[in-house]
Amino acid sequence: MEISVMEQIILPCLYSLAASIAFGVQFNIKLRHMITAGIGGTVTQLIFLSYELSGTKEMLCYFFSAAAVSAYSEIMARRLHVPVNMYLVVGIIPLVPGGYFYNTMITLISGEVDMFARQFATAFGIAGSIAMGVFAVSAIVRLVRIIMKKAI
Repeated sequence: MEISVMEQIILPCLYSLAASIAFGVQFNIKLRHMITAGIGGTVTQLIFLSYELSGTKEMLCYFFSAAAVSAYSEIMARRLHVPVNMYLVVGIIPLVPGGYFYNTMITLISGEVDMFARQFATAFGIAGSIAMGVFAVSAIVRLVRIIMKKAI
């Protein structure tokens, strides 16, 4: 049975929007910034799903979607005069590999050492990909700002 576009793309994006807004509430983000922060989570999920459905390797999917949410956060923070972290933390929530870490701990507790090692490497690879995506965009933005400041 073929999975519809609704189940593959639209529903995960809506779930990401809801989860991102919920985390925005937890982080005490003001209501006027809540929707734009939630949209960051939706953008993250949409980018991730488009790369995943195109057959891109999992680590690259996480890297590109983290870079996308980082760029979105930088742009929105500059436009709305708020800290970048406000959008970045909320927008990156859909990427957090919580399920991987949970399954890794379950295999450790059950004594499956080989499976634990594989899942541990995957979970930390995903976390590293997310961190590198954020770092890459942040470094580029900082470099551009330094160059622009010297040009003026």
